[in-house]
Amino acid sequence: MIPKDMANEFDQCIKCGLCMATCPVCKELLLEKYTPRGKIQLARYYSQGELDLSDNYRDIFAECLLCGACTVTCPSGVDLSKVFIGMREEIVNERGLHHIMEEVVRSLTDNHNISDEDNSERAEWRDYLKDLPDHGYQKDKAEVVYFVGCVASFFPMVQSIPQNLVRILESAHVDFTILGGEEWCCGFPLIGAGVPEKAREMMEHNLEKVKALGANQVVFSCPSCHRTWEEHYDTDLELFHSTQFIERLIANGAIPLRGVNTTVTYHDPCDLGRSSGVYDAPRQILESIPGLTLVELENNRAQSVCCGGGGNLEMADSGLSETVAHKKIEEIRRTGANTVVTSCQQCVRTIKTRVRRQKADLDVLDITEVVLQAMPND
Repeated sequence: MIPKDMANEFDQCIKCGLCMATCPVCKELLLEKYTPRGKIQLARYYSQGELDLSDNYRDIFAECLLCGACTVTCPSGVDLSKVFIGMREEIVNERGLHHIMEEVVRSLTDNHNISDEDNSERAEWRDYLKDLPDHGYQKDKAEVVYFVGCVASFFPMVQSIPQNLVRILESAHVDFTILGGEEWCCGFPLIGAGVPEKAREMMEHNLEKVKALGANQVVFSCPSCHRTWEEHYDTDLELFHSTQFIERLIANGAIPLRGVNTTVTYHDPCDLGRSSGVYDAPRQILESIPGLTLVELENNRAQSVCCGGGGNLEMADSGLSETVAHKKIEEIRRTGANTVVTSCQQCVRTIKTRVRRQKADLDVLDITEVVLQAMPND
């Protein structure tokens, strides 16, 4: 049965419906059962023993980006994302995994990454770097560990993100290392799939490997990895998203920036913004670049609209994910900017994929690429 503390969450719901106005899924499916309010009521009925969790309910709770837009809108302070993840766990316990997630969970369990690849190939993105140092950014000891994440490690479209970040860190003389094949998935997809217990081994492994290097800081370019470490890893290590770390390097004068005459807009990733509260660092980076003009999206910061790539929705319902991404691109285009910058490999991949299919005239950049472009070449 659903935990009591979670039951207290949905008991706070006053059924006002304000969450419906901010939910990207609700706006597309237009059925009460898919709205945050509807799902909260289903959770309440289940907790009272008035609802049997059929396969239909498994699909309903899978139709969610876990973007948190409903949570920040709720006037009663209900942590809706917590309830939705909890219900996914309950459904798995009673009905088993969603069939689409079975292969993903198997890949994570067997290969420790979401791509079902040999995990020893996790650092192959280095092969395309010029002047790769002899240590290949893998050292026996270092002050900082760069935790790359699965998507940026294995998806060619966003492998430029770790390539950019290691060049930035190297230029700033940061003593850092990567884990390479010893890095395992952070566990975030397993938590979202409703099987958090399977993530425990990965968390323990990652912590052990980082501590063995003598590091005291971990940097993440993936907001979901950053969030997972902050919320689920029991550690006294200092944890930074790459935007926080880069912003500090700029402020300390470790990264000189030259002028770049361009206009951009910025998309707040859900796990970096709403979930982790990191809004200022990426904007301070952009505003530190001479000549760059930042135009805000209509919905920004806590009101940012998800790109469509969150909550494992892309695997559960790719069509709905694409529709949400399309709406995001429409909002971006309304700013008049021809470039959208974000700080998440999944956002880059989701938006860029849709842009290419639409053949839209829009550049989609991770913030590390913008910083690298602004750094002097010599």
